[in-house]
Amino acid sequence: MSLREYRRKRDFRATPEPAGDDTPRAEGWSYVIQKHAATRLHYDFRLELDGVLKSWAVPKGPTFDPSDKRLAVETEDHPIEYGGFEGVIPEGEYGGGTVLLWDRGTWEPRDDPRRGLLEGKLVFTLHGEKLRGGWALVRLRRGRDGRAKQREWLLVKEKDGASIRRAGQEVTMARPLSVDSGRDLEQIARDRDRTWTSARAERGVPRRASRREADAASVAGVRLTHPERVVFARSGQTKEDVARYYERIAPRILPHLEGRPLTLVRCPEGAGRECFFVKHAGAWAPRALRRVSIQEKTKRADYLTVDSVEGLVGLVQMNVLELHTWNARADDLERPDRIVFDLDPGPGVAWARVAAAAAILRERLERMGLASFVKTTGGKGAHVVVPLRPRAGWAECLEFSRAVSEGLEREQPDAFLTAMAKAKRPGRILIDYARNHRGSTSVSAFSTRSRPTAPVSMPVSWDELPALAGGGAVVLADVERRLRDRGEDPWAGYEAVRQSLTAARLKKAQGL
Repeated sequence: MSLREYRRKRDFRATPEPAGDDTPRAEGWSYVIQKHAATRLHYDFRLELDGVLKSWAVPKGPTFDPSDKRLAVETEDHPIEYGGFEGVIPEGEYGGGTVLLWDRGTWEPRDDPRRGLLEGKLVFTLHGEKLRGGWALVRLRRGRDGRAKQREWLLVKEKDGASIRRAGQEVTMARPLSVDSGRDLEQIARDRDRTWTSARAERGVPRRASRREADAASVAGVRLTHPERVVFARSGQTKEDVARYYERIAPRILPHLEGRPLTLVRCPEGAGRECFFVKHAGAWAPRALRRVSIQEKTKRADYLTVDSVEGLVGLVQMNVLELHTWNARADDLERPDRIVFDLDPGPGVAWARVAAAAAILRERLERMGLASFVKTTGGKGAHVVVPLRPRAGWAECLEFSRAVSEGLEREQPDAFLTAMAKAKRPGRILIDYARNHRGSTSVSAFSTRSRPTAPVSMPVSWDELPALAGGGAVVLADVERRLRDRGEDPWAGYEAVRQSLTAARLKKAQGL
């Protein structure tokens, strides 16, 4: 497949679009949709095949409604590098207008895709950040004038778990922002002087700094792009506000993070919109983060740890809103240094009952000679955390937490449960001890949560726990004021605790 037609239409001395690289490359299956405000707004649908992006212009954009078949006009092949392009094509150039990277991911053909293109029916599955499930491109045999229409296709959503009969907003209206930069078309257009480089390759054209680039914030030595973008819609905090929070709170949060493998929650469009978990390190990860190789069940994989304020702010730059950590540190991975009990209230459970349950659990642990600390989750519940000297293994820690949790369930079956079944949740508190499996995580103390009100998982004293309004009551704007007003660290003494999970304690828990 050739890029001759693509290159013929463009003057690469004037346009920031990539010219493309003819070097043979390994076969890939990337997929991308670019929202393109040219003469008419449309969506460019692209599938990687044989070293190029096969492309269709979809005037109305994609829809999850299988009954709504969208016209898709086949256009020239584009270079693979185009899949990372976002910016402004100058007026007067071919396709002049603003281009926004609306979705990206991979695609999976059901049958031979080359035969499908030739015969006029291409059936595939999308694994994108916005679009998922089964889809088909079907070539129209005849147009309204009765003539053959070789370049006109229909983009159709298959009926499956991802399809939705038309109701409410279209996905293109409900989720208009870029999956790469979090911007909308107007924000990109205002930044006309900036050439956004592809994550896959340099474009081969001069890059000029823009006013927005010059105004980008620097936080803890990290360049923060789009610092003005609102991340928490209801409370109004911006990306820079979040970065400044982590810069100031670093002395408090880093002791809970240092050396622990991370699972992250990235939210390219901000809190309250679609977010996704990231467990493994990738090319996107800031250089300030440390990579740790960990043996999983069937393979080794690289995880990330954050040990510095630069790493914290670097994660904010990458739209990370939640930090979840293992119960062990990378230098002693098979011996946890804490146990976490997650108290998750079901429907109809008041916060006072959650606080009372945490106190009961604390008392139970004290009877076994174990000190514990408590924090809000930033959601509905609370975490009771037991610091340990790293001596027992994962199996022992999991068995201990299971025995303690099931003991409380046996004593008060109307108040507690340990099974996840939703039907049994109303009116009871789930004690989730599965946080203590190897590889499981819990949200870090002082981490923000990806909810519109900007809640934080906040360490609190046992005395103040009942007075809170709920597990999400402490929000980002409150954290530093609370610490300042109270003067004393609510978890004072946590690092000084010297206690271990011994065989005697495990046996006692099993006998409760």
